[in-house]
Amino acid sequence: MRKFILIILMFLIGGFVGYLTFSIQNPDFKKLNPVEMYQRIIQERDFAISQAIVRGDYKCCINPPCTMCYMEANQWNNYTSGTCACDDLIALGKEACPQCKRGLCEGKNSSCSFESINIQ
Repeated sequence: MRKFILIILMFLIGGFVGYLTFSIQNPDFKKLNPVEMYQRIIQERDFAISQAIVRGDYKCCINPPCTMCYMEANQWNNYTSGTCACDDLIALGKEACPQCKRGLCEGKNSSCSFESINIQ
């Protein structure tokens, strides 16, 4: 019975020491604000897209670039998330992703088609 109590006491003391160590090493530890967390995720996503553009992996046809191709593998990025081939697709006469298409057709009539878009 004494061994059992000693083991439980050691676990409690170890947990308390671990908590104190974590609290001392991370004094700014606080509950995350969902709005700040969301903004941080958006900033990091946008930074990652800008780095992919610099590397030449992200060839988007709109500015600011689409996020759809970065976030998921689909037919517009050859099923490779983190890349975008919409600019190349338009050059081949094919349709870009829905986000790019919406961006390119903004301000045009509702029947915007890629044949009517003049890209230079």
